[in-house]
Amino acid sequence: MVSSLSLELRKLIEAKFADTPLSRKFLDRVKQGRLTRDENPLTHFGVYFAGFEPKRKEVFVGLHKKSDLWLFNGGHIDQGELLRETLAREMEEEWGFVHPAAETLDPSLLTITKITSSSQICRLHYDIWYFVPVDKVNFSPDESRLTKEFHEIRWMAFPEAKKIITDYNTFSAVDAMEKLLM
Repeated sequence: MVSSLSLELRKLIEAKFADTPLSRKFLDRVKQGRLTRDENPLTHFGVYFAGFEPKRKEVFVGLHKKSDLWLFNGGHIDQGELLRETLAREMEEEWGFVHPAAETLDPSLLTITKITSSSQICRLHYDIWYFVPVDKVNFSPDESRLTKEFHEIRWMAFPEAKKIITDYNTFSAVDAMEKLLM
């Protein structure tokens, strides 16, 4: 039996990302099934939600505790969830609220991350990226939640972020957001 998540992912990839280099890899992984960390601890799907301030051309990024990399907020899809459910749950967990855009945003980017840390069981993350436009002045995520996963979190202009981010996929997300605003 094909899961609702499999159907949703296949439809999304075929409709929005069909001409991208990673679409075939994503579709092949979807065909394998067992898409969540609960079902397959080695290779599974997740979402990123990258807060950015369009007017100021800044991103909200943090130094992640486990990876020691500058990353955006995000997390794994739980068994039985669809993308918007994961997005809302992860926003609540990490920001302390669900941003209103979560109900209408479409994903903007697909990436695959190889996990090389010996302390992690997982080896590949198939990530779906949401770019969340926010008003920096009125954006106030819960710092106590953020500090559970990040050593530090801050706003950075696109050029500054590109200098400090060493993770290829996170850099690609910043680059894609910057191009959206050109």
